[in-house]
Amino acid sequence: MSPVFTSSIALAIAITPTLAAAQSVSGDSLTERNKAVVRAYLGEIAQHGNIVVRERYFAPTTTFNGDSNLGRQFARIAEFRRAFPDLEMTIEQQIAEGPWVATRVTYRGTHSGEFGGIPATGRLIEYAGTAIDRLENGKVVEMWHTVNVHLLMRQIAGDGSPPPKP
Repeated sequence: MSPVFTSSIALAIAITPTLAAAQSVSGDSLTERNKAVVRAYLGEIAQHGNIVVRERYFAPTTTFNGDSNLGRQFARIAEFRRAFPDLEMTIEQQIAEGPWVATRVTYRGTHSGEFGGIPATGRLIEYAGTAIDRLENGKVVEMWHTVNVHLLMRQIAGDGSPPPKP
């Protein structure tokens, strides 16, 4: 065997673990960055209703539950903010893999405005939701969100009550 060939094999063996570690670190940091983007948009848009920052977080082609018209979703957020102006969101858990970020949240607030045809009741509400988002180049391109609207409507109608505060 030539010394050059032997040296090349030795070099390849030596750097392979280093490359794998570097790829792992960059993958980990990408998932952490993606989680941070999702936390930021949930905080600014979902919790505080700051819709003007949407270009910061979403690609122009972003879909929400398969719908490419994000305007409808932003209108729903505005409706929620009017009905529950003190709405607070707590991120309970967040898991990321590849471009996907799954976030489990709890919303709490006071029913202070009309919602779903029900006038303000002043009742405290608490309900859960889940967001599954896909990101590309630091922006959300696909969102799949669910919330427990059934529990929310029972609470504001007086047929259910939020769980006791921790």
